[in-house]
Amino acid sequence: MNYDTFINLLFARVPRADVTWGLVAINLLVFALLAVSGQGVMQVPSELLIRAGGNYAPLVQKGEVWRLATALFLHGGLLHVGLNMLALYQAGQVVERLFGRIGFTFIYLLAGLLGNVASLWWKQGPVSVGASGAIFGVYGALLAYLSVQRGSVPGEVFKEMRAGTLGFIGYSLFAGFALPGIDNAAHLGGLVGGLALGATMAMPLAAPELVRWRSPRLWVGVAVVMALGGALWSKAPEVARRYEVGAAFYETLQRFSIEEQELLREQAVLMDALQRRRTTEATVRDALEHDCLVRWDRQITQLSWREAPAGQEWYREELIEYATARRDAVKALVQAMDTRQTLWLERARKLQLQADNILLQIRLRKSMEDSAR
Repeated sequence: MNYDTFINLLFARVPRADVTWGLVAINLLVFALLAVSGQGVMQVPSELLIRAGGNYAPLVQKGEVWRLATALFLHGGLLHVGLNMLALYQAGQVVERLFGRIGFTFIYLLAGLLGNVASLWWKQGPVSVGASGAIFGVYGALLAYLSVQRGSVPGEVFKEMRAGTLGFIGYSLFAGFALPGIDNAAHLGGLVGGLALGATMAMPLAAPELVRWRSPRLWVGVAVVMALGGALWSKAPEVARRYEVGAAFYETLQRFSIEEQELLREQAVLMDALQRRRTTEATVRDALEHDCLVRWDRQITQLSWREAPAGQEWYREELIEYATARRDAVKALVQAMDTRQTLWLERARKLQLQADNILLQIRLRKSMEDSAR
């Protein structure tokens, strides 16, 4: 087969690569909407990507499995979407004509989904977005076609396409391992999905018809990819509960911080009013015993019952010790008012100093941990 015959057969199968153009348009439109919402084109905030449907492990494992699909159409910045759409435009037009619109659509979506499941299995931390996994699937399908149906491609075209495909895959994977922030798990998952689908659906270029809905070739490939996806999904570390524990712990910390500041302010106001003789000692004692002590006890109980995320157990224990010192200082003040003994005032002062030191140590350790990240 010569070059002209190859081109004619290619365009006779699919005159226009409408699916490729449609995918490029959808991705660009979604990015434009994100850029407007994020008020910038160079980098879209992670929080916005999560809200828009990014592949975020804790939420996916809580039941939002649809994120595996929506993440394929989200991108984190102008360079990200630009490079991906250029690669899709270049390879998509060829692969869509080799496999037909139906086959190409299955390759793009299923390889992309497998890539996102692989990302979920490999790395559960930051949100993952982008069409890279699907695009690797497109290149994987092209590589599979060149291997399975080598006789359908002229020699010079075969060498050029194989070199370009291997060059793209090799360079992209190398960049993924060398540069931070690139989700190579999604790339490799998509590549494997594309290879599997491409190998099962590859038909001679001169075949009388393209892959159809009822084609056994199509569903064999789908079954292979689904089996791979199921295996990765079953092996993905469970992070949903860890996420729930972290969110609940953070909420408890917020409530504790607000209540702590309120208690310290109210205690200072009470003691200042007593010193200026604007209130009676009995009123201050009653407020300390029946309000402040009760609220400190409640904070200690809430911290004690709340599970801390892995690595944050020390933080909870230190806060409990801090709150206990504050509570005991209030108890000592009440005892001082009851007994008129200065030793209780001295004990209250020492406990307040102890609480201040604990708080200082907590802040120093948190600062060191934040700097180390």
